[in-house]
Amino acid sequence: MDLRVVLVGPENPLNVGFVARAMRCLGVEDLALVTDWKELPREARVTGVAAPAILDAVRLLPTLDAALADCATAVAFSRRPLGIGQRAFDLPAPPPELGEARGRVALVFGRESNGLTREEAALCPWRCRIPVAPGLSLNLGQAVSIALYQLRCRAAEPAPAAAEPVVALGHQLRLQAFLDERLSRSHRFGPPRLERLRQLLYRLRMTEAEHNLLESVMRELDDPVAERRARKRANEE
Repeated sequence: MDLRVVLVGPENPLNVGFVARAMRCLGVEDLALVTDWKELPREARVTGVAAPAILDAVRLLPTLDAALADCATAVAFSRRPLGIGQRAFDLPAPPPELGEARGRVALVFGRESNGLTREEAALCPWRCRIPVAPGLSLNLGQAVSIALYQLRCRAAEPAPAAAEPVVALGHQLRLQAFLDERLSRSHRFGPPRLERLRQLLYRLRMTEAEHNLLESVMRELDDPVAERRARKRANEE
């Protein structure tokens, strides 16, 4: 399984170094931070001294959408149920379907203080919970270590039978942005309903050809060919 670790809004640079160290130990190299930091703080290199290559290559991105754009799918790590129809699982039992992803899988972790927002978690097709004692939570570095270990163990299992790849997550986010812009004009489509629609589209597990067909249909309904031709004729006259 090709993994990317995404840290959204990290608050303590020391934890970034701990995450990088865990990644190196478990053979994962791709780290992205969704942050307004202009450069990686020096403190991250203190705890991440064993993983300089990962920290040298870390990408600082302005939005979670940008961090997920080239991934096949994504898993939000959160204890909070969102009520949006998101596919969910608990470790140590990731679902077989996750191992079928043909491309990079992003593991998305939130802020040390309050985790991911509902809107951030809803961008991910999957939600994962690491069971712990009631009222307690894991340090960010610990949570990433457990998740990487469990998913790397899954990656070591025999590969599933070949299947046509599901469309990349970035393309699905683009279609959802198109729908969000238009449907949000209606009072019947507030954020919770749009989030449930996103998860419905994720569960369809469309191939690229199927996704392109659906997107073409949506764009045609939004701006039919006949209307485009009429505007073109009017401009030419």
